Amino acid sequence: MRASVRVMTSAMAAMATIATVAGCGGAGSDSASADTAHATAAPKDLVLSGSELPRGYQVMPMPADQMQKSADSMLDATKGADISPASCAPPSTMPDTMDMSEMGMLVAAFGSTTLAEVVTADHGDMAAIRKSMTGDCAKVTAAIKNGDAAGSSSTIVNTPMDVPDSTADDVFAVKQTSTSTVNGREVTATSLLGWAKVGRYSVAVTSGGLLGAPDTGGFHTTLVKAINKVAGAG
Repeated sequence: MRASVRVMTSAMAAMATIATVAGCGGAGSDSASADTAHATAAPKDLVLSGSELPRGYQVMPMPADQMQKSADSMLDATKGADISPASCAPPSTMPDTMDMSEMGMLVAAFGSTTLAEVVTADHGDMAAIRKSMTGDCAKVTAAIKNGDAAGSSSTIVNTPMDVPDSTADDVFAVKQTSTSTVNGREVTATSLLGWAKVGRYSVAVTSGGLLGAPDTGGFHTTLVKAINKVAGAG
């Protein structure tokens, strides 16, 4: 059951990032290609290394084909979900696939906590992210109809949170609590999600797990380091 919950909460946590990529001309589009051409470094070269992560976290190797499959699965689950309020659903222009080879991505784990970083060569739509996580969208319900989590439902509450100072042009973060029903059983998971605009790049960091409180310190440290590393690349 935990695997199904993890798939569902990961899909929901990725919704804002996926919607933003789609809204600003996602990976594989002409605008994304133009951004990549003007960027001074490839996104994959800007993600944190294992030695730059908080103590205790170990990088989880993810083969490119597995990463692409996971991303497409999240897109499929997100696009096929019934969202309420309906105004909080991802845009109909969201692509069927994203080219993960154009993104930089790192996944690490420490005990039951998973930490992820994504760097893309685009500006990102921070206003759209804020709108998707606040106001009427601060609390949403979702019923997943596609993928491994099909048949599951979830109530998601987003609470904006402060983050430490960094060199980001703009940054926004939320504490997200998801109460999911999978196979008749209820499970609550808390995730921390942060997005930043850094020059020509967008940076996203997420941290979460199914057991215990989230690692707020590790999340803050990783988000600031990720932003500052990208900023240092010019």
